[in-house]
Amino acid sequence: AARIMADNRVGGLPVMAEGKLVGIITETDIFKVLLEMMGAREAGIRFTLRVHDEPGTLSRIAGAIAAVGGDIVALGTFYSSAQHHDHGLLVIKICGADRETLEKAISETQAEIVDVREA
Repeated sequence: AARIMADNRVGGLPVMAEGKLVGIITETDIFKVLLEMMGAREAGIRFTLRVHDEPGTLSRIAGAIAAVGGDIVALGTFYSSAQHHDHGLLVIKICGADRETLEKAISETQAEIVDVREA
């Protein structure tokens, strides 16, 4: 629904069941899903990482986080730049470990920390 709405620049779509209108999905509904997916309502530390697009990268990072007691509460991957097709962005929200410990563990995985925010 979000792709159709964005591609066609519309703010809402009808929801049909058995040929009858049963609801409407709006931009606000999509934003609510995004908030939940990115863990915006959860306490933690959000890291934005530039990572190599290769098998095992996510596993190494998740393992390093778990090894220091961190718990991943949200995760998003973004691989959209034609100029940087060998890299992507990874956004991870983590709880259960302090910022300094997490920064050290993540840095040891060869991921580049682009941004860190406590929320």
